[in-house]
Amino acid sequence: MAGIASVVGGISSENSLRIHNLMGKSASHRGREERFIITSTETGIRVVSSAAELPPNPYMILSLFTHRKVEDLIDAQTESLTMIDTTTPKTGIRDLLESRTSDKDSLPCIFNSLAVVVNAKGLRVLRSIDGTRPFHYGKLDGSVLLATDKKSLWAVGISNVQSLDPGCELRVSWMGTITLEENLSVDEIVVVRGVPQEQLIQSLKQTLLSSFSNLEDCAKCAVLFSGGVDSSLAGLLASKRCSNTVLISAYAKDSRDASVVLHAADLLALDVIEVPISDKIVWDLLPEVIYATECTRRMDIEIALPFFIAAREAGRQGIPLVVSGQGPDELFAGYAKHVRLYENKGEEALEVQLRNEVSITYKTNIERDERAISFCGVDAWFPYFDHEFVKLALSIPANRKIAVGKTPERKIIFRDLATELGLPMELAHAPKKATQYSSGAARMLSIAISEHVPECRDLTRRQLDQRVQDVLNYIAKQLEIPIRNDVMHRYDFDVKLSSLIAG
Repeated sequence: MAGIASVVGGISSENSLRIHNLMGKSASHRGREERFIITSTETGIRVVSSAAELPPNPYMILSLFTHRKVEDLIDAQTESLTMIDTTTPKTGIRDLLESRTSDKDSLPCIFNSLAVVVNAKGLRVLRSIDGTRPFHYGKLDGSVLLATDKKSLWAVGISNVQSLDPGCELRVSWMGTITLEENLSVDEIVVVRGVPQEQLIQSLKQTLLSSFSNLEDCAKCAVLFSGGVDSSLAGLLASKRCSNTVLISAYAKDSRDASVVLHAADLLALDVIEVPISDKIVWDLLPEVIYATECTRRMDIEIALPFFIAAREAGRQGIPLVVSGQGPDELFAGYAKHVRLYENKGEEALEVQLRNEVSITYKTNIERDERAISFCGVDAWFPYFDHEFVKLALSIPANRKIAVGKTPERKIIFRDLATELGLPMELAHAPKKATQYSSGAARMLSIAISEHVPECRDLTRRQLDQRVQDVLNYIAKQLEIPIRNDVMHRYDFDVKLSSLIAG
């Protein structure tokens, strides 16, 4: 996705430019910068060419960082400047603006998007309900600072970063007053019982095909691939819309993915790019992965590693878009814990749990994955989080998703949907295994730390397991990333920092 960095009101033009430049360094991986210095007028706005032209009245600096054509994302008029960042639409920004309702002050709320408008009232940002486009903000010396990445705000000393929730609109006046408004919520979704299975599958099929139809104008894409049902179906459907679709898989030698990826790709009749994961590769890239994802939690880093490594290779090969199969586990009960909850507390308890998980998955999964992928200069797309597909999936009773005692016993209706869409039965019924383990990334992380951190070389496996998180915290601290828990031990090793820390 594109990157945004903005300073609204409050401080002197000299300080605004200095702060904005620091923020921009942390967003440069998202593409070329297009900067707008904007002042307000009685009826709209005026875009000036330099800070020297700024009048004493309020102003803002807004930069867009993108690998795409700026005119595809921004529409600048005398009364407003509008930006819509999305991988979804097959039409340009003017078509999207013209497609609005009669309320010309409304912002288009489309799947996988972030919409920004600056007008006489100030700045407004609308984050789509799927949450696949992150956005953050904070205050500094009377100014409001806004950015796609937390690291852009950390770079100027804001540690208490606020996040705009999916389906919400952030409004910032020219004087720096902040208001929030919620537009949509998954809490509105209710379970509908008694619908025939075939009818549900056909509805899911139609909605998912509509989501993937947005790839029709995509020249080339890569699908993050493990050989499981989620990524296999994503690969199959992407290939039907994007004529140049490849699979891409990063894994360690002797991992589970190493044994299944090639066979699964053959069943799909799709080319696959295989990218190795080794302890040396993990160690060399670890500071970048921590910095890119803005995460320090061990499980997040383990999951992000194969995505980052695969996306880096996609970028090297000139592939602009990476498709993720993230989502079906939360939508259709894909984890062992879901079966236990279903058995112990019943159908309704699981349905509530799935709603809760989906409502926060942007925070627990999507933002991490998006940051890992976009840091490598490619865009990320999450087709299973199309809001219509999410609403339909969450309205399906839990007893259509879980079949206790059967093989497989999780994601039952989703697997049936995959078969209906043409996925080979072998792939539709492929067992679930967590990314960090199936790719071997978790094992490689432990080996990398054992091999490259002197204080960890002679530890037992249990002692090393207890130390991994502390080493990750240490690296994050060197990268000036705010962490909750301090480093518990002293370490004597070097990490590559200079090219990552802004300023």
